[in-house]
Amino acid sequence: MLDRNSLHQYQKNLVDQAKTIPSLGLFLPPGLGKTATTLTIIAEQLKGKTLIVAPKRVAETVWDTEAKKWEHLKHLKIAKILGTPSQRLTALRSSSNVYIVNLENLIWLLEQPEAVFQNLVIDESSRFKDPSTKRFKALKKHLKSFERRIILTGTPSPQGIGDLWSQVGILDLGSRLETSLTRFRDKYMEPDQFNRHTRVVYSWRIKKGMDKVIQDKISDICFSLKAEDYLTLPKLTELYHKVDITPAERKQYDTLKKDMVTELGTETITAPTAAALAGKLLQFTSGAIYSEDGEWHEVHTAKMEFLESILEESSSPTLIFYHFKHSLSRLQARFPEAVVLDDTNIQAWRDGKIRIMLAHPQSGGIGINLQCNVGETAQTVWYDLPWSSENYIQANARIYRQGQEKPVVIHHLAVANSIDEQVIKVLGGKINLQDALLNALNFALV
Repeated sequence: MLDRNSLHQYQKNLVDQAKTIPSLGLFLPPGLGKTATTLTIIAEQLKGKTLIVAPKRVAETVWDTEAKKWEHLKHLKIAKILGTPSQRLTALRSSSNVYIVNLENLIWLLEQPEAVFQNLVIDESSRFKDPSTKRFKALKKHLKSFERRIILTGTPSPQGIGDLWSQVGILDLGSRLETSLTRFRDKYMEPDQFNRHTRVVYSWRIKKGMDKVIQDKISDICFSLKAEDYLTLPKLTELYHKVDITPAERKQYDTLKKDMVTELGTETITAPTAAALAGKLLQFTSGAIYSEDGEWHEVHTAKMEFLESILEESSSPTLIFYHFKHSLSRLQARFPEAVVLDDTNIQAWRDGKIRIMLAHPQSGGIGINLQCNVGETAQTVWYDLPWSSENYIQANARIYRQGQEKPVVIHHLAVANSIDEQVIKVLGGKINLQDALLNALNFALV
């Protein structure tokens, strides 16, 4: 069991900062120990009952597992408000220090008369970046009732600095970045993509110089660290592979793109419309397409063959991320020895007993430690590429984090001259999602 002295100095510094900052934002990348740091603050500084809101997998396994590792945290009584309504009520009525609820059950919890807490912790606060959700609106009504509020995330602004408004508002109730989204946008943002006829705004961008203003305004309550500044991590290699398809397959891809645009006719192209169309192209580059009846049919095997060559060249444990269900089916058919990630096989993976692990970035991206030090390297392959930079960053950090000793290689499979290349630009921060969608389809908003 670890003792408090085993905390890194930067963790101790953050704990000390919390003594004078009632509401605190910890924007720490995965692997820097947000959970242990926050539990130490709870154990040493917070009075009364603390509510932790977290993604389901994190709520189920991460917090109580971390508390059991530390001598100074083992006294904490943790109740999980999960499961059936009766199970949740039993947990809520228990005599505990910490109560953990998953995102899906938060609204239910806030409706219970017994749900009285003095402190609030939001794990992965980026899940509250959209103030229009029922989840955020329900929480907002109760924010003033918490004496202390802490938000945690490694990706505070996955789609731009505008994502910070609602998250920082959880901490200061709007005193730094305005009390309404409208006033925030008026002051710091400007329309990016919009309909020139109706003036409907599809997306916003930060005004020149305002990103620095926002950072300065929240710097007294929000703290950000870089993993490379505080941890000694192994070598990371990122490889981007251009996958070629045959001329016949290329013709199919171009025809698909042309037909989708033609079907729209004179209809105004909005961002959601573009996203739906682009999704079809991403299906194609993965190697299969869903038909209207929900069945899929294979259109090429280029990515599958390239992946096979990667696995043949290296015997290292390989984590493969997929997005489409048909990708999972095809991967399992091609590689029968592959295992789908779940809670029961994580240790087997870490022990090197699983050569190929398959995971969806949303299920395998948060709250899981997948460090693997049994081979010469550990490698990740992005078979399907995600639009979400948040999911991408979190998923990559499952292996490349504190505790990983062997070098890590991250492969990206992208069909040449296709929408895949636009996704990679988004993930690399070179263009925004809106532009990528429109570039891929070769038309602009009107």
